[in-house]
Amino acid sequence: MAGYCQKVFDVSLPIDPIDSMSRSLDWLNIIAYDYHLPTKERYIYPHAPLFDPKSQNNTDFCIIGYITRGFPANKLVLGLPFHGYEWKLENVNENSVGSPADGPVFTADGSIGYKIVKSYIREIGYGTTSVYNSTYVVDFFIKGSTWINFDGPEVIRRKVAYAQEKGLLGYNVFQVANDADWVLSRAEPHLIYGSNKFDSHGSK
Repeated sequence: MAGYCQKVFDVSLPIDPIDSMSRSLDWLNIIAYDYHLPTKERYIYPHAPLFDPKSQNNTDFCIIGYITRGFPANKLVLGLPFHGYEWKLENVNENSVGSPADGPVFTADGSIGYKIVKSYIREIGYGTTSVYNSTYVVDFFIKGSTWINFDGPEVIRRKVAYAQEKGLLGYNVFQVANDADWVLSRAEPHLIYGSNKFDSHGSK
């Protein structure tokens, strides 16, 4: 079953029956991505931030929300996105988080798989590289008016470590087909091997 962070973020929405869910479910897959979309917002923002000093729309707030409402941490499965989103900047000189944007660039909804991101950076970047941002725990790539955010290997490692720190059951991946030569799948040993302390519920 899927658990949506939006129900934790938006207090006006009805909350799932947490008590009943925690007793009935073996695990709950947390959809920890797509918080911000270029088709819905006129500004750039990471779609799957682990943390966010400016907003409650982040995975840490979501996970803590489920736990404080009574859902056992050891039944929560953290969703890891193998996709990102691309925005078109309104002003190439304004590219910090929250800067004005004018929708997606390449695809109808702005979504872009990790392997396409890597291909784009390699072929179009002309030496420009992505940058890891530890505040949000996300990778950014900026070239001209194109702004892309995605989860690279370092982000995956940090999110897996976070899941372990919080005592979560494990992770799931959406979706493996977006990986590039298993770079993300091999970023963290638990993504392949798992352990008695950290059960993996990935899509292999």
